[in-house]
Amino acid sequence: MTPSETLPIHTAPFGELPTETYHRIVQAREEVFFLEQRITCPDADAIDPRSLFQWIEQEGRVIAFLRIIPPGILHEEASVGRVLVVRGKRRKGLCRRMMREALRQIAARWPGCGVHISAQAYLEGFYASLGFETATPPYEEAGIRHVGMLLRGTTKHPE
Repeated sequence: MTPSETLPIHTAPFGELPTETYHRIVQAREEVFFLEQRITCPDADAIDPRSLFQWIEQEGRVIAFLRIIPPGILHEEASVGRVLVVRGKRRKGLCRRMMREALRQIAARWPGCGVHISAQAYLEGFYASLGFETATPPYEEAGIRHVGMLLRGTTKHPE
């Protein structure tokens, strides 16, 4: 096993996050979305307080993050968004681990619920490998080409 495979995945509702953890999450989101991808749209939104946060830390730094949005907030289905792995930690399986855990959490919390995501278009193949199907034509979001993708509802936990 590589070190990336043994790092624990943490999950907590927004309201239960320690202040220090939330600060490290914000730092990772700023690093990837603002500094690297140059997104100028606001990152913090009214969805965060209603979401379940999932992250991996290494040496006191958040290196991977996503948020799980319950069904009925953005879409009829649950949603996963703000997915990131910091530069230097990519291509080590962290995102796949995070997504599988997010899908496991969704299946456990909302059995039979589908999952709707807004995927950066260049990652369409990655999400397809997790069972997502493209559901919309490409569109621009925050200045980046995206596609809507859907994972049909299931009661199975992804492996």
